[in-house]
Amino acid sequence: ITLKSDMNLARTMMDFLGFGKYSRDELLGLCVKVDGREYLETAIEKSPGGVIGLTGHFGSWEYAGAWIVASGWNLTAVGKEQRDPGITKLMLDLREKAGIKHVPRTKKGTPEVIRTLKTKGSVLGLLSDQNGGWDGVFVDFFGHPASSVKGPAYLALKYNVPVVPIFALWEGDFYRIEIHPEIELIRTGDIESDIVANTQRFQTFLESMVRKYPDQWLWAHRRWKTRPPGEPPLHKY
Repeated sequence: ITLKSDMNLARTMMDFLGFGKYSRDELLGLCVKVDGREYLETAIEKSPGGVIGLTGHFGSWEYAGAWIVASGWNLTAVGKEQRDPGITKLMLDLREKAGIKHVPRTKKGTPEVIRTLKTKGSVLGLLSDQNGGWDGVFVDFFGHPASSVKGPAYLALKYNVPVVPIFALWEGDFYRIEIHPEIELIRTGDIESDIVANTQRFQTFLESMVRKYPDQWLWAHRRWKTRPPGEPPLHKY
């Protein structure tokens, strides 16, 4: 599975390099099927502002973003800046050519994130399947406590916007877009516990995707790297 997922990663990066050269129709033509488009349309219609597109490093996540834009919606993608500034610039240039607005996963990106969530019809793309470090919250992922990013839950609760899982999965040499129903939020009024509870919901959903499509997930990432205080490291993870 790891070898196949690594090969898919290489394919994703190679395709990503060419997305800026495609027309809108050519980009849409790379998709052989769309499952669940109505779930995104419904969420966009009901939301007072934008929608959070919850996704992960599955299939071609970059194509998922390009497809959203080619389908007529505005997309802002939050991403981590790379250690190599040259790689970061290349990534930003390629996303911009595909019509994707990129904002860094730092405080300087916060105003654009807020603007997106307050803008009707906009989609905020969040990759949420990797280690959250010491800024994350620990929830269960495949039976082990895993530090997970809390941004999706915090933003959804604060700005009252829907969270819709969106994926671009490999289908031979092409893609299949898979969109799922909005994940209903838990709201008890206790913001800290609600962030943890909803983060668990999101991670449980992402785990279900890994179980369903194990060869489509980027297994090389050390998902359980950060351990709860006092717990020994999980070396094999």
